[in-house]
Amino acid sequence: MSTSKLYQIIPSEVCFSCDVCCRFLESDSPLAPIFTETEKQHVISQGVDPTFFQPEADRKSSQIKLKPHEDFFICPFFEPETSRCTIYANRPLDCQLYPFTLMFNEDRSSVVLGVDMLCPFGEAHLETEVFQHHLQHVIDYVESEAVMEQIAANWSLIGEYQDTVKVFYTFNQKLTHAIASPNP
Repeated sequence: MSTSKLYQIIPSEVCFSCDVCCRFLESDSPLAPIFTETEKQHVISQGVDPTFFQPEADRKSSQIKLKPHEDFFICPFFEPETSRCTIYANRPLDCQLYPFTLMFNEDRSSVVLGVDMLCPFGEAHLETEVFQHHLQHVIDYVESEAVMEQIAANWSLIGEYQDTVKVFYTFNQKLTHAIASPNP
């Protein structure tokens, strides 16, 4: 199953001058990108080393292994000198969504969509009409049948609640139940 890509609302020049994305404080950060098996196999077929990935609990997706850089850790596809992604055209849904994030709400009763307030662009443009329109586009995209099936099958794409994320939307219980049933 293939899904089309989301367009990125954040202008490239803003991303290239930012120091938030693709950088992590811990080597085993739960925020490191998750790849579905299809996404992983696609980038491997493009020459990516298969050892860059570690299996997730859903046994269908993999998280990228971060590498040390200065006093933090980075995605191995991130070039810190240019702030560019070497697999940008083939980046996973997890990265395509950013600064939006899929996660459980605080009591894990629902899957929600929020905006990571650590993203300076998201925080600065949150209330604009353009950003709100894009938010609706992301909701519609995620709620499409193909993407919902992909998320349900790869439930490790749903992160744990983060207090730095402002929640904007709660998905229907169908998605929550689909991922809760196989989730240990």
